[in-house]
Formats: sequence, C-alpha cells, structure tokens
Amino acid sequence: MNRLSAPLALLTLLALAAPARAADGRWQLGLSFGEIPVLAGSFKPGITVGYRLDDTLFLGLELQAADHLQRDGSSFNARNTGLDGLVSSTERTGMRAFLGLRYRPWRDAPHLALGLVMNGEDREVMDFDARPRVIGGASADGALRIVQTRGRGVGLAVGLGYALSLGGPVSLDTGLAMALLGDVPTPRVKSAGAGAPEGKAADAF
Repeated sequence: MNRLSAPLALLTLLALAAPARAADGRWQLGLSFGEIPVLAGSFKPGITVGYRLDDTLFLGLELQAADHLQRDGSSFNARNTGLDGLVSSTERTGMRAFLGLRYRPWRDAPHLALGLVMNGEDREVMDFDARPRVIGGASADGALRIVQTRGRGVGLAVGLGYALSLGGPVSLDTGLAMALLGDVPTPRVKSAGAGAPEGKAADAF
C-alpha cells in the first residue's frame, strides 16, 4: 500500500459517515469506471464521494482501483521502441486518486474538472521474439524483454467528464483528466534476455 492510501481512505470514510440531512441532501456518491474505456483501454472501478456546493459546482474525492491490461499490439510503449516481433505486452496500472472541483454549466451537462491527481506506480512488460536486431548501434540476437516503470506522481490536472444520475444522491461517473503541473515521473526502462543490448546501447530505449 502506498503512502497516499491511508489519508485518502480516511477522507472517504469521513465523507461517507457524514449525515446527508446535515447537508440538505447535497452529499453525493458516485460509482466510477474511471477513464472512458473506449478511449483509454482501461476499466478502473472506483468510488467518488463529494459535496455539491450549488447547481454548478461539486467538490469531491475520487478513488480508482489498480488495473491489469493485456495491451499486446495496441501498446503505445511497444510501438515507440521501434522494434519488430512483439509477442505480448501487459501493463499494471496503479491506484489513482483525484481531489478537486467539478463545474457543469447546467443540470445533466458534462462537467469540467480541476484538481490534484495522484497516480500510483505503472509497470509494463513487453516481450519480443528471438531474432537478430541492431539496437543503439550494437547487434544482438535472441528473445528480448523490456520493462518500463513509471513511479508514483502528484500534480495539478484538468479534465472532462460526465455523471449520470441513478436517482437520489447516487451517480455513475466517467471522465478523462490530464496532468498540467507537478511531479510527472520519468519512466525507468530495463531490458533483459539474450537479445538485450549491453553497455551504452542499452540507453537506446
């Protein structure tokens, strides 16, 4: 469990424990499937708890579970290596949290979101078949595994989303968010196997 999990879980429990009548029914509970799966390729079940300040503004905390994806040929990272012979690509995405404001211009409209996004560690494993390759000016022959890891990060983010009311204080939420400022970790890349480059050639990735 990462260092962000405990305080985020505590905030969620406090929000759930607050009496709805004390806020005139303005407390909201959202069931989330994270980013739009058709666009992001990721289904992250989660929960959103927040308070509707008025008809246009909503302050909330969203928590999304970690996910495991079989990306294979759809992997952007694998294509970005420029190598042929991809056998498989699997990715494990970390827990994600978003704390911020949503603005909707009218009832049932899509909303704009601005706040703090906290991402857990992501890790993708790419396996390539055995064949002769030239990587970083060096020749290698054999199977190749590339592991790309992006560490945890925190930053300011802006997004677009939609909350479908299911009746009462409950909704079904989805959206996309993009980090603007803050700690965006640089990916760490390692290669292994008989076809892995050595020395300075390993920096080609």
